[in-house]
Amino acid sequence: MWNASAFDDNINSGVGFFNSSNQTDSPQAKTKGQIRRIQNVTPICIRQVKDHLDEEFKLFGMSTQILTLVGILKEVEVLSTKVTYRIEDHTGEMKAIWWLEDDANSTSNLPLVKEGCYVRVFGSLRTQDGEKILMILKMFPVDNINDVTNHLLEVIHTRLEAEEASKGSLSLAAIRQNNPGAELANSMSFMDMDVDKSSNSTGFTALQEKVYRILQPVNTQAGLDRATILSKFPTNQHRDVNAALEFLTNEGHAYSTVDNDHFKATDS
Repeated sequence: MWNASAFDDNINSGVGFFNSSNQTDSPQAKTKGQIRRIQNVTPICIRQVKDHLDEEFKLFGMSTQILTLVGILKEVEVLSTKVTYRIEDHTGEMKAIWWLEDDANSTSNLPLVKEGCYVRVFGSLRTQDGEKILMILKMFPVDNINDVTNHLLEVIHTRLEAEEASKGSLSLAAIRQNNPGAELANSMSFMDMDVDKSSNSTGFTALQEKVYRILQPVNTQAGLDRATILSKFPTNQHRDVNAALEFLTNEGHAYSTVDNDHFKATDS
């Protein structure tokens, strides 16, 4: 395992920002087979990792080095060679592994974290038996709840920077392919690109898209009532339909009208 102090300077130098002097961005560098890489530490949420199909985590085609996430420590399992942590944030959960040294005193160097509390983890991504796992380089408890909010802002900011940097160098299809967690925020949609409006470019699930299409043509003042919407789906899907309605209203794609059981699409 890496010595955590060896990369403290990288952590302190900034999170998720791009080095303007990175020579791999130049056409000359690209002809040499080099790749564009995000400098310093890349803040992520767990869903971004889960959505990413490649073994190496990339944002809009740009490779990353050290990742950082903030979440709740749900479980700790100590073995003779490693400690496995299960970490959960608002988007999902994943395992993180701290490898122990050979000496018997290596457990005394474990981070002072407790189950049920927020932690910040720095590490590198690995895939084991098809599962994405974070190999821990550094880990410590989060004492200020504002750090959680700040981390979410950093995730969004870094993703927007990666999107902006990719424009002009990647096709729309390539951007979508290298765009894990696309639906994390509406502000991240491809509003300034030439997108086929008939295709599902909203990041909705199939059910959310269907509910949205039901609401969109309705132009009455009261909108469509919940019972009518539910009647268009089998009974075993009603719970998921209600969840889709809640998602659409929370994200601003729809809104309630005369009461909490009547809905209209925002762009109807």
